[in-house]
Amino acid sequence: MKLGILVVYLVNEDDEPLLDLHLNQIEETTRVPYTIYGSVNRLMPKFRWKLEQHPEVKICECPDTDLRGIYEHSYYLEYLTRAAIQDGVTHVVTLHVDSFPVRLGWAEKLAQKVSDICVFATIDPLNTACLFFPRDFYIRYQPTFLLSREDVSSPQCRQYRKKYHVSRHSGIGYGFKAYTEGLSWYSLRESAKDSADLCSIYGGLIFHVCGAVRVKEASSLLQSYSHRYIAAIRGLRKAISTLPSPLEKKLLRRLMKYQSGKPYRVYIAQELEYEKRRLFEDPQSYLRQLQESNT
Repeated sequence: MKLGILVVYLVNEDDEPLLDLHLNQIEETTRVPYTIYGSVNRLMPKFRWKLEQHPEVKICECPDTDLRGIYEHSYYLEYLTRAAIQDGVTHVVTLHVDSFPVRLGWAEKLAQKVSDICVFATIDPLNTACLFFPRDFYIRYQPTFLLSREDVSSPQCRQYRKKYHVSRHSGIGYGFKAYTEGLSWYSLRESAKDSADLCSIYGGLIFHVCGAVRVKEASSLLQSYSHRYIAAIRGLRKAISTLPSPLEKKLLRRLMKYQSGKPYRVYIAQELEYEKRRLFEDPQSYLRQLQESNT
């Protein structure tokens, strides 16, 4: 196996420990030959320098874009995928700065899950925090990370989104391509999570901090909302987490619809900063405790 790891490097100024952890975990758990293909547009110079010093990182000079959000992310991933395929990799996996492997031999285990029929492996629900696929799938079917307007408005796409409950984000196009071709994929289920449901391990292989590089709130905002409100949201999430899995996911999806409101985003930011501090203080202890608390 020759593995191409694709990462769009957008890093907040105070998240250098997360970048270091991401790189260290890849190095310590990956036994097969690999190259990290990274885009660095809009990355701070000190972080770019760090990537340039890493022997397994290949910085790809992607053309700049005015796109933002999922459109920007997908734009860079398309470029990185082509670069990796042109270099002759046999397998490709997308990761985020806030996602990384936690078990030795993770790439081989994911490779065992894919075939001509089961064409990629991903975390549940489909997410580019880990999207693993073989070279042959990409060359034969030419999937895209996002969908065109025509695809989105098609009856097939509506059926696909209804069946798999996928939202419009980078990676949705890979699932749609598999769906329309009568193929399948393997989903890594959540095997461990923290009490706030922000940090999770999937299939015992991949760790992901939900939104670590997107959620950013000034500390002054925290004082704008009642502590009782924050406590109520925290208590509601905790209560939901005790419910049977299908019901839990349904209620969490409804709760997450309110993320656009500032009070809820403040709550998420507060909880996320707490979990990140714990992770940065002792990563291995945090990951071990996370797994043990869910067994």
